Amino acid sequence: MNNRLFTYLLSFIFILFVFQLEATHNRSGEITYEQIGPLTIRATITTYTKASSSSADRDTLLLFWGDDQSTFVPRSNGEGELIPGEDIKVNYYIAEHTYPGINTYTLSFEDPNRVNNIVNVNFPNSVDVPFFVSTTFTLVQTQFQGFNNSVILLQPPIDFACANQRFIHNPNAYDVDGDSLSYELIVPLQSKDENVPSYKFPNEVSPGPENNVFLDPVTGDFIWDSPKQTGEYNIAIKINEYRNGLLLNSVIRDMQIRVENCESQPPTIETIDEICVVAGEIIDIPILIKDADESDLVRISATGGPFLLPFSPAVLTDQNIFQESPLSSSFVWETKCEHISKNFYQVVIKAQDNSINGGTGLTELKTIKIKVVGPPPMITDSEVIDDYIKISWESPYQCEA
Repeated sequence: MNNRLFTYLLSFIFILFVFQLEATHNRSGEITYEQIGPLTIRATITTYTKASSSSADRDTLLLFWGDDQSTFVPRSNGEGELIPGEDIKVNYYIAEHTYPGINTYTLSFEDPNRVNNIVNVNFPNSVDVPFFVSTTFTLVQTQFQGFNNSVILLQPPIDFACANQRFIHNPNAYDVDGDSLSYELIVPLQSKDENVPSYKFPNEVSPGPENNVFLDPVTGDFIWDSPKQTGEYNIAIKINEYRNGLLLNSVIRDMQIRVENCESQPPTIETIDEICVVAGEIIDIPILIKDADESDLVRISATGGPFLLPFSPAVLTDQNIFQESPLSSSFVWETKCEHISKNFYQVVIKAQDNSINGGTGLTELKTIKIKVVGPPPMITDSEVIDDYIKISWESPYQCEA
């Protein structure tokens, strides 16, 4: 039996087995990877699932590598990590693979069923539609272009929306290689290059002038202003990564948005949109969280590349503790020469109240863009020579490697 036929047979048996168990309760998923050798990657499937659906839990997933090879990948974090206050847990499935050569490959995994009654996917029979995510990437000549890692998505897709209220989500993609990123809204997939059937974008359900969706291609802010019909929805966001103008990879996040009727209002966030600093300066950005519902407590958290840096990372004060409104916090970052980048760093601030059962509630996000540039050279002398000016400056330059 050839390898491809054997792989497809294993896939069929695996899918048949999990189908007999119960429909899955995937709320979101994506595949990311780290390049650990010229032809070797370490891939991570991340899924967010309904924690109470134990009979539909997946301790193993089948990962297709895109070169006619596949691997059954066991979950790497035990039984999954529960998210406090939510009926959601995050699951990681990690495996390594070596490719036969430099080429473009597509990582993918499929779960045979989505949850039932998704409003904008083959309604009311969405349970018959597979849950499928993929990541397409190109292995490059490492001696000339270096390694190429995918983005990682720092903002969990766990917040729900309220009917007739603005909803915002941002995957907050971070690329450790400093490559340029863009975002686009796409139709979710049920298999490679095959869209789910009977799909409607969220604003196409109960359409009208007050039902609009927008995805910022630069920051990744997905804004739905505002949902009109309660229920479960699905969207898919593709994050494209470019190096020197060439597309290197694309990561797709497929996620659910649960829309409910709400009696409370989400918190608000007051802070800046953007800042540019010279390396060596200390950034101290004040953040104010308010909530119109006086009985609600609020808390603040944040994600972003500056928190992950190995040298002089950023900090957020007073985070993840419910307090009375208004809540004051600060984003503090002592920048260094190592932080200079041609691209903006991005930080997503999250404010949440405790309006639901005292442990979780409505949320609001705010994106801050931060640019760190090199300091100017210290000019020591200038001299006019004919039609030119000769300028001298200190050497070595302050941030010279």
